[in-house]
Amino acid sequence: MDLDKLDRIIKNEENWDEFIEFLNTINEDYLKTVGKYDLFRISFYAWYVLAEWGILSPKLEKCLEQAENILIDAFKIATEKYSNDEDYLWFYGYLISVFPEHFLSIYSDYLKAENAGKQMLNVALQMQYTLAIIFNEKFLEKNVLESGKKDLENMFDKSTEVYDYFIRMIELMLTTNNF
Repeated sequence: MDLDKLDRIIKNEENWDEFIEFLNTINEDYLKTVGKYDLFRISFYAWYVLAEWGILSPKLEKCLEQAENILIDAFKIATEKYSNDEDYLWFYGYLISVFPEHFLSIYSDYLKAENAGKQMLNVALQMQYTLAIIFNEKFLEKNVLESGKKDLENMFDKSTEVYDYFIRMIELMLTTNNF
């Protein structure tokens, strides 16, 4: 599977039929074979489409169930492999706390999902993980924000939508707090 091609489709918001074909090729067996950061990327793409589908294209409505299945399967696999990892805690904690409704099949209740995401972020924060510090908005100093950007570079290629998304969030925090 060419995740870079998948990223280009999402970034350019075009050729949704090809995107839907990609989604249909992703299954639990495939997700078990990919590395941590590729698993995160796939989770992000599924989450992003679920969160933004109305803005992106009405064509995507027919693939929302598949996207949610991919997100949940990826989350379960990541939980099995990386549950004590600070990258995992921050990344999925963020995804869950921002859109808990996409994790209801795991947590069964919106507030339980939201609290689980916040708890994951809090654990990563207690580990002094830079990105958790930034996205908990507890400690917004310019050097911490710059360190968070470097952490993202280590996790995701700079040319990916997942990298761009989180950089946009950090830059929004920078402008909001007048750094």
